[in-house]
Amino acid sequence: MTAVMGGLLAAACFTATLLSSARASRLIGALPTLAGVMLVSTIVVVPLALLMVGSTRPSADSLPYLALAGLGNVFGLLFVYTGLRAGKVGIVGALASSEGAIAAVMSMAAGEALLAVEAIGVAVVGIGVVLAALGPDPAEASGPRSTGRAILFGTLAGLAFGVSLYSTGRIGADVAIGWAILPPRVVGLTLITLPLLAARRFRVTRPALPFVIVSGVGEVGGSLAVAWGAQASIAVTSALAAQFATAAALIAWLFLGERLGRVQWTGIAAVAVGVVLLAMGAA
Repeated sequence: MTAVMGGLLAAACFTATLLSSARASRLIGALPTLAGVMLVSTIVVVPLALLMVGSTRPSADSLPYLALAGLGNVFGLLFVYTGLRAGKVGIVGALASSEGAIAAVMSMAAGEALLAVEAIGVAVVGIGVVLAALGPDPAEASGPRSTGRAILFGTLAGLAFGVSLYSTGRIGADVAIGWAILPPRVVGLTLITLPLLAARRFRVTRPALPFVIVSGVGEVGGSLAVAWGAQASIAVTSALAAQFATAAALIAWLFLGERLGRVQWTGIAAVAVGVVLLAMGAA
């Protein structure tokens, strides 16, 4: 059950992150939001990582995965925040959550064996995510959003996150979890936060600050949960972590006025069925 618990915990953290970052990016922009999230998450991660790494050191074989985990996560977040500037949370989140299916396919291609029910569950989750994202998109009460922009950047985010998620799982399976949560922060701080500070373009307003903090803490919590669950199964943890899109779409529908079409609701139901299948296989 470790993979199931890790995946669901990651989904909860990523849901909070997606909704908070949507608000922050619309207040201050994508790059300042990402810079702030990286700064907050670094402050949280460094002491945790020092406690977790102990005397372990990543092997030479782990170094490429460390780099891919960091780059994939940072660029994935940048794509998400850019898409959220004008697109619906439900669409951007659903496409970004295809990371679970992408990482699961990568893990199976690398030789991870799944039970038949788990393989079916991964497939159903992937299909549900696609339906939820690409179904007919009714107008929302709060005004029109750019569907094309949401689909473009959501898709790019899913690809980047998929690589990062798989790489994080591989790191979590081979070395201490502390090493798995460091790369995105190192990359983000180096490539985003410090350059913005140097250019004096790092501005986080007071209204946006709470959302940036929640996003940063949620990113760390989700990464820890993925690395923990991946020690049992990368595929199952990745697929369940994708549930953040379903939860965020429902919350956006209930509280943000984002309407969902019939096909999108079908996709959400398919994702729920996939979760049951995965839990049955991992029980």
